Amino acid sequence: MKKQMKICLLAIIMLLTAILSACGKTGQGDAAAETGKQNGAAVSGEVVEIEFLHQHSGDIIDRLVEKYNQSQDKVRVKPTFVQGSYEGVIEKIQTQAASGKFPDVFTNGFVYNRFAIDTLPVVPAYTFIDKEKTDLSDFFPSMLNLGKGDDGKQYMMPFAVSTPLVYYNADHFKEAGLDPNKPPTTWEEVREAAKKLTKDGRYGIFFDYQITGNWLYQAMTETAGGQMMSKDLKSVGFDSDAGRKALQYWVDLVNQDKSMPNLDSKQASQSFQSGGISMYVTTTAALTGFRKQSEFDLRTALFPSLDGNRTVPAGGNNLVILAKDPKKQEAAWDFVKYATSPEATTMIAQEIGYMVTRQSALENPAMMGNFLNEVPAAKVTYNQVDNMVPWYNFPGTSGSKVYKIVQDNIQAALLQQKSVDQAVKDAANEANALLK
Repeated sequence: MKKQMKICLLAIIMLLTAILSACGKTGQGDAAAETGKQNGAAVSGEVVEIEFLHQHSGDIIDRLVEKYNQSQDKVRVKPTFVQGSYEGVIEKIQTQAASGKFPDVFTNGFVYNRFAIDTLPVVPAYTFIDKEKTDLSDFFPSMLNLGKGDDGKQYMMPFAVSTPLVYYNADHFKEAGLDPNKPPTTWEEVREAAKKLTKDGRYGIFFDYQITGNWLYQAMTETAGGQMMSKDLKSVGFDSDAGRKALQYWVDLVNQDKSMPNLDSKQASQSFQSGGISMYVTTTAALTGFRKQSEFDLRTALFPSLDGNRTVPAGGNNLVILAKDPKKQEAAWDFVKYATSPEATTMIAQEIGYMVTRQSALENPAMMGNFLNEVPAAKVTYNQVDNMVPWYNFPGTSGSKVYKIVQDNIQAALLQQKSVDQAVKDAANEANALLK
């Protein structure tokens, strides 16, 4: 009997041991599963770092990026500033391309849209837009078009947009007997006002013709009814009456009227801010700097028209994605969406002087509404949105060389080293040789 009881007890002990052992294994399995979940969570919560290459000076981009980085914990953007405007950015990218490395996102001047689409590994914005069914109706249509390719598809997103304006010293207008509330609006009116404003070592006007990409020369040529390129894209279009008329206007201001100094952009800007020049024609993006540095009554006027026509090429840049890794592509798109949001475009507009790209930002009192009432000089650029055209992109890969050729010949004409006719012909011949 005792023997049978021992056998039963032994069996019970063995059974309990087996049960406890099984429970132990189950616990280990659950723990392992939980660890796996945690590891998976760590992987899915990994921060993706992307590089943002840009040409905007000052700390505005750093602050914009910091706001984005603090708004979420999945993406970290590292901004990299490049000197040399849009050409500097393109040159930097070309240098990096030699080693197969590209920034994940960069600011591309509108003037280099075609170059970027044709020669760089651009990840088209439309791939994300189509997948997410992104609503783009809040963007100004004319600005959204600035990021489209020749096929009409959205490759890039508009980030900073400007038009050329006439900045003027209202105090000088009063001194010269001109009505500061009725600034000149045509080529002839601007020229006559510049003559009256010129006196005692002070110049009446300066056209910032050295802006990258022949921006103001395009504005003048197309306002005069011309084009930068022929419709068949076989030759430049500025070798025309309109192209000559545009350059002759500047040459006359400098050499006949003596109302425009032959200075570089930096010198002229400083002179305007210190009262040495009364009117200054340049980008909307100069507004904030002029407001901070000028101690006179600063106002703005529309770009001057000719024979009822006013054409203003859109200056500024798009955000372009070049990221190779799919995760970085998604991260880059998330940043692009933030950087083109109503809040972000308001920040860029108020602190630099660019135009907002979102209609809701312009209409919202908390964004641009109250600001425009406080800073009326910022309103004018929106009054010529209907006159906005794309900044012309020369075909092929020699665009930057063509711009320099045109610029050099403009300078030669202003210095009277060449006649207007010879300068235009030389620029056209050299440019056509490169574009063949």
